[in-house]
Formats: sequence, structure tokens, C-alpha cells
Amino acid sequence: RVRLSLAGGGTDGMRAVDHRPRPKVQAAGVHVAADLRFERFEEQLAGLPVGQHVMMPLFAFHPYEFAVGMYPNGAKEECRGWVSIYIMRQDQTEGVVTAECSIEALLPERHSMHAGHVSRSTNKDGYPLELGLGVYDGWKRFAQLEDLRRQGFLLDDALCLRVRLVPSFPGMDRVSLAPQRTAPVEALARNLGTLLTTPTASDVTLCAGGEEFPAHWSLLACRSPVFKTMLESGMHEAVQRRVEIPDLDAVTVSRFLRFLYTGSIEGARELIQSPAGRWNYVDSCFYEVLEGSDGQLTWSETTEAKGRICGDLRPTTKAGCSGGEGAMAWSATLSNGATITVALQDGKLLGEYKEKDAEVVKTEAHNLDAEVRVTEGWGNLLRAADKYDLKDLTTLCEEAMQARLLVCNAAAILRIADATGRRALKAAALAYATANEGQMRQVQQTRAFDGLSRELIAELYEVFFNPPGKRKRPRPDEEAREFPDVQDWLLLSNAEMRRACAERDLPTGGDRSDLVALLRAQTREEDDRPRAVAARLPPPSPPPASRESGDSSCRPGRGNAHRPPHVDLTRVD
Repeated sequence: RVRLSLAGGGTDGMRAVDHRPRPKVQAAGVHVAADLRFERFEEQLAGLPVGQHVMMPLFAFHPYEFAVGMYPNGAKEECRGWVSIYIMRQDQTEGVVTAECSIEALLPERHSMHAGHVSRSTNKDGYPLELGLGVYDGWKRFAQLEDLRRQGFLLDDALCLRVRLVPSFPGMDRVSLAPQRTAPVEALARNLGTLLTTPTASDVTLCAGGEEFPAHWSLLACRSPVFKTMLESGMHEAVQRRVEIPDLDAVTVSRFLRFLYTGSIEGARELIQSPAGRWNYVDSCFYEVLEGSDGQLTWSETTEAKGRICGDLRPTTKAGCSGGEGAMAWSATLSNGATITVALQDGKLLGEYKEKDAEVVKTEAHNLDAEVRVTEGWGNLLRAADKYDLKDLTTLCEEAMQARLLVCNAAAILRIADATGRRALKAAALAYATANEGQMRQVQQTRAFDGLSRELIAELYEVFFNPPGKRKRPRPDEEAREFPDVQDWLLLSNAEMRRACAERDLPTGGDRSDLVALLRAQTREEDDRPRAVAARLPPPSPPPASRESGDSSCRPGRGNAHRPPHVDLTRVD
């Protein structure tokens, strides 16, 4: 975060074309949530140099007016290649307005990307925005331009943002970001979730990974058609009231049950159980958590200003740091007298660093190995959702993995999508991995790439060398398909058969025999369709006979159209 002062003639470089479509704003008191859409993004990117912005009004609370400024080429020269986002005041009222704020990029379908990769929030930074006269406050490195392009945020030539702002005006008490009253549906989900920790009146046990999970058969049957079939058909599981799940691990079953009961995985057991490793947070800054032979965890960071500071981590349950039931937190007193508290949540390590007589600094750190393990955990949950026919959980898993697409896990997501038959997720992983030559090389160097099958690697290269968007479009007088049905599929290469499957909306995974079988079945189905239609039609009338003379009035289709269909024209003079 950085604040920009407009004093001293600095406003000239900040002005830009002001596009003012009115956003849809829902406000409760002074709690504002708005979805903003910056149109013609590429045009703004080409026309605005570094330091100039496009401004869009956010809301007005007399006498204060607020707007959002978007710098497509960055607010400063050091931010070139980044998109900068700032909150701005457009009024001339004296005083400083502080505000809690969060901004996240939205996909065209309005699904937000995974928190921590695009979204920015004052809660994570540890201090609010300070909006005075001539001061813009926000994030100079909101998101990298190439990341927004690769992950589909600019497909419609527009950047969509969701802005939440809770301002505190001079002379008024601060308004909390948290809602004052829990919605009935949220309260119901929370109450159902308590049944997992205190399984009152449980009547069935799920067994996986050497652990047992007490559950309630009526709720399982209500949520899953597979469990319902088990109960109604009198299967062995219904009689024994015990369900063995050998193909799923305990963590996956725990998260699966959490979603089954609450409709969410918040508060579920964490996929990462230890914070050991190197964790990157702001820009190139990082710290390490080392694990000794005795299992002791040590937090360590080396900076130019403070040198090396370290401390032994101890388990803790500090409020606000734990991510839920299965989350784990640790705290340490460091060698410089400061305290650090870290907690694992959804593959991230959330930290709170506090020195004496100073404000708490919050960080959110990422680890590449942990990201791959989290991706594998989402893949296991997707398989569980498929096995027990939970379509809403399937959608959640697909969206979560697509939002988490990174170089380190792109190959893993591609493998999971291919194994589970998720075509949209597979297409997203292929597009991400083949976005450019540099990114393709980075994906090839990951350990996840080593786990791909020969068929998937061939398909990956096929997409890289023949991107779908760059293939020649057929002209109206040309064949609509690159590979027509009238041909011998065995004469095609594997890559050509995959393209033939893709243009027919068929799965592109599997070996050569699977692809040939799919294409032949599709061809037979298309050949049988006209015959089936013809079989349902009434038999055609016999065609009228024509005279052998050259009288054109007796030829079919000309002078005989008015005659009844069964008239014997051979008897007509």
C-alpha cells in the first residue's frame, strides 16, 4: 500500500478521461458494496501512460464524495506492468476519513478469484485507508497485468472490481465490517456444523484413512442421492450402519462432511498440517519456518534493516488467527522482543507481527509446495463429490481450482481435470499453461509436470503449437469441420484425433483406441439420425408417371402439380 499526495502541482499527471457509469451500490448505513466495470480496458492501457488513471464514482455521503481510480499502467514507474487501484476523495471538506476497504477482481461471470492472489484488503494490511484532502490511498501493486489477462479477467475488454468500503467520518464512531446480525440460513448452517464436533444421536459411521466419523443417516440421504440409495435399497451399509470408504483419505472425508452439513468448507480440517517451509509474502520478502529433528518449529527472517530475527513457535489458539475447527496456529517471542503469531488457512500462512508500542502488522504468505498439496486436496474432494453425486460441491471444487491456477500447480490441475472428465477446467488449465513460451517452459520445470501421462503431454504440446484461437476459420463454402466424418479415423495421428474430438465436443483424453471408439460412435450416431427421422415419417406418395412424348406439361414438377397424386396419367389423352 502507498499513499499519493497531490500537493505541489502533482495533480496534472493524475488526471485522465473520466468515465462515469453509475455502479450498482447497496448500502446499509455507511457500509458500501459496489461492483464496478472499467470498459475499454485495452484502449485505456494504450492511451494512458504511467501515472494517469481512469476514475469512476463510488458513492456520496454528504458532504463527502468518493471514487475509485484505476491506473492501467501503474501509478509510478516502478509499478509498470502492474494495475494500481486507489480510493479517492472528490470533495473539498476538511478532515481525514479513515476506512476499512477490500477490493477484488471479478471474472466475467462475477466469480471472484481466490483470495490472496488478486484481492486486497486493509484487514490483511493491518491498518485502514486514510483519505484526506489531496491524498489517494490504495494499492500500487493490485495485480500484474499479465496475470489478469492469462486468467480471464479481461476477456470482455473490461476490468470488473468488487469494492467494499466502511468509512469512519470525523466525529462519528467507526462502523464494524462484520454484520451486526447473523442471517437465519447462516445460523442454521452453523448449528448443523456443531453436529460434527458433538455428534448427538448419530446413527451411522463413515470410516476412511483409519479414522471414524459419526454422522446422521437422514442428513446424508437428504444431501446425497448415493447415500439415499444405500438406505432405501437395504444394502449392507444400511444394515450395518457403517460405510467403509477405502479410496478416500481422512482429511477429504472430513471436508466432505463439513460441506454436506453446512454447504461450505469453512472451518473444515486444513489440508496443510505443518507450516514448515519457505513462505513468501509482499513482493520478494519471505520468512522461513524450520522443523528440527525433535519436531520443534523455529520462525526466522533476515532483513537488511533488522538482520536475522528468530524464535521458537509454540501451538496456540489465539482468537482471530485460527481458520476454524481444523486450523492450527503458533506463536513465538522473537529475538528482537517482538511477537509473531501464524496460522494455516486454506494453504496460506496468516501472520500477525507486533513490536512493542507499535501496531500489529498482518501478512499473508504463500508456499509453492503447499499450493500443490492444496490443489491435490481439492482434487480428492472433487472425486468425493463425483462419487456421491454432490453437484454443488463439484462446482465449488472446479471454481476453486480454476481460481488457484499457478505455474506450480497448472500441470496438477490439468491431470485432475482429465481424470475426472471436467472439460471446462481442463481447457482453463491448458490455456494457462500454454499462454506463452516462457510460461510453458516454467510449467515444464515443475514436479507436477513429471506426473502427466504421455497423452496429456502430447495434448499440451498440440494446444501450444495450434492454439484454438489462432486456427483458421472455415469459409461458408468450405467444410465446417477440419476432419469430416467420411474418413478412416485410424489414418489420423493422436493429435489430429484429439482435434477431431474437440470440434465434436467429445472428450479428448484417453489413448488412441479410446479416441477412435469415440469418433466412430459419434459418426454412427449421426448416420443413424436421418434414418430414424425417416422411419417416423409417413410413406411418400408414388411419383406421377410422365408421358413419353415431349409434352412438358406432363413432366413431374411442372404442369402436374395441380393434379391429384394418384391420377393415372397414362390414361389421359
